[in-house]
Amino acid sequence: MHTENKDEMRDKILEAALKRFSQFGAGKTTMNEIADDIRCSKASLYYYFPDKNGLHAAVLDKVGELYFKGLEEAVANMTSASVALRDLIDIRQNFVKKFCRLELFKLLKNSPPAHFEQKMNEVKVKEAALIEKMLEKGVKDGEFEEMNTVQVAELYNQVMIGLRFSALQGIPHLGEPTQDEFEIIIEKQKQLAQIFIKGISKR
Repeated sequence: MHTENKDEMRDKILEAALKRFSQFGAGKTTMNEIADDIRCSKASLYYYFPDKNGLHAAVLDKVGELYFKGLEEAVANMTSASVALRDLIDIRQNFVKKFCRLELFKLLKNSPPAHFEQKMNEVKVKEAALIEKMLEKGVKDGEFEEMNTVQVAELYNQVMIGLRFSALQGIPHLGEPTQDEFEIIIEKQKQLAQIFIKGISKR
């Protein structure tokens, strides 16, 4: 089997798994169902993914690519750094709504600790780098005050991440936050972004 065909088959499996996970959740999806969807044998499926955990990890990587593709497009097309910072929150919100049934948090938590930590760090670093580009544009265009964009981007990202946890204090829930709880987080993040943008904008 040629490498190109292998890559195409792997992508086909991931697309089928992502569709299944989005509709029914990862926990309720079996390898047999995915194999049936793409009309291949279960043995063929296990050739590419030896177990369900491996498939979960690959789907998470695929979803991460889609998420950052959206962020990168926002950065590439931004006309205002302030607007781009606000759009970042909306992109995250739309992403969660689209993939909420994937049980992303559960998948990550069920992955090996080293993998979970690695993925969380990758997200944090990539998000901070994109925020830094937004700040750099704001400074260059005279929209923002002069600043150390690396430090400010890291601080902003850390505070936003912190809100994802602190905003739900006092709200009992188990596992992945519900859609209503995500709405609370997003609203808090939008309030913080407004205060932050006002603080760094040129008077």
